[in-house]
Amino acid sequence: MLSRRLLTLYFILVLVAMTWVSWYACTAPSITSLPEYAGKGLNVIGGYVTVCSEPWGLATMFDAYFGFLAFWLYVAWREQTIASRLSWFVALMLLGNFAIAAYVLLCLKQSGDETDLGKVFFTRKVA
Repeated sequence: MLSRRLLTLYFILVLVAMTWVSWYACTAPSITSLPEYAGKGLNVIGGYVTVCSEPWGLATMFDAYFGFLAFWLYVAWREQTIASRLSWFVALMLLGNFAIAAYVLLCLKQSGDETDLGKVFFTRKVA
């Protein structure tokens, strides 16, 4: 039961931290104060292009998206319908760790009082 609570707390922390850092990124002074961005600003796509133009930024994006894809392979194994698999793929590619935390919390909620985390996470859903 302690492991279940710790997982729940961890993924709630992920949601809170991701919400905070996303808010911070949207409101804090950033690269948009540089002369080449004066008056233009950056949106999400512009930020993505800017990050990927730096070698370590590109490496970080590869790392993140390979991780999201690896988690999606687990989700695709666990989920039974094509619609659910595709929906979670889109959510993971667009929302990243927000979607991962939501999926884990949903698994924990749907498992009721099950204390065996192996059964919670490594049992395929039935259609």
